[in-house]
Amino acid sequence: MEDEISLRDLYLMLKRQSRWILAFTAIVTLAVFAVSSLWPPTYESEAVAQALVLNQNGTELESPAAPYVFRTLPAGSALGVGFSKQIKTKGPYVARVIGEATVKAEARFDDKKGLLTITVRGNDPEETRQFALDLISAFADYVKDRVFQSAGANLAGALAQSRLKLTSVQSQISELNTSLSSVPRVAAESDAQTALESAGVPPNVARASNPALAYLGLELAKQQAQLAGLNAEIASLEALASDPAQLRRLSEQVAQVNVLSPPAVPEEPVAPRVLLNTALAAVLALMTAVFFAFLREAVIAEPDLSATPAPASRARPDEAATTPK
Repeated sequence: MEDEISLRDLYLMLKRQSRWILAFTAIVTLAVFAVSSLWPPTYESEAVAQALVLNQNGTELESPAAPYVFRTLPAGSALGVGFSKQIKTKGPYVARVIGEATVKAEARFDDKKGLLTITVRGNDPEETRQFALDLISAFADYVKDRVFQSAGANLAGALAQSRLKLTSVQSQISELNTSLSSVPRVAAESDAQTALESAGVPPNVARASNPALAYLGLELAKQQAQLAGLNAEIASLEALASDPAQLRRLSEQVAQVNVLSPPAVPEEPVAPRVLLNTALAAVLALMTAVFFAFLREAVIAEPDLSATPAPASRARPDEAATTPK
């Protein structure tokens, strides 16, 4: 077929365009090599940390109100995710560390391991490491602040709940005192005592000379004991609420940040990768040059349809007559 192109044709075409292909590839490759060599180097420093929230029941803390305050706190994984979002959105904890610096900070949180990886990229290796250290410190501040805020909210809730219980107990004590004053002081008969005991009434109440009075007295003692416990609980909660510094110290005992891999001063830049960039540029430039070489050959080989071919000459009649047969 006339439209088929043989390998020889391709070879001859590439040979004709070889100078242009090699020149274009060389120029692009040298340009990329020069730009990559002159581009400022970028260094990377990485740190891995883990947030831990300990003693959530508060039993090991030196405060009687701790079990009520540190019962429910944010988990370490939630704190890691929260600070990761701080880095992505450049929140206040990150903004006060980085400020207007040209470094770039990234975060990656591993849900399975509960690890937060902080990566900082900059043009100076020592500065890059220092920013990574500062972000680890900001992570610790973020964890402690979040636990402190949660503990404060728990403290306010526990205090309000205890005061409601106190009001309820005081109301019950008042009702019991009113009932005690209206109970008739009459001794119960033995049959009534036996019936009360068979009905499940405690023996110390059923066998009392006046079971109603004994029952009310027992309930009043229980409520008074509960009242004393609530007063002590409220006193400890109010003392902790009036001392934010102590609440902060207790929160810092609960919240911890373990640095599993501290940031180091990078020795080699991660960008630009001169050799890799140059090799990729050479390959892409060569492919582009070959494509345009085919395009140039196609344009050159395109016939000029606008040109009209000259008509074939015709012999005159006298010449045709004299032409020997």
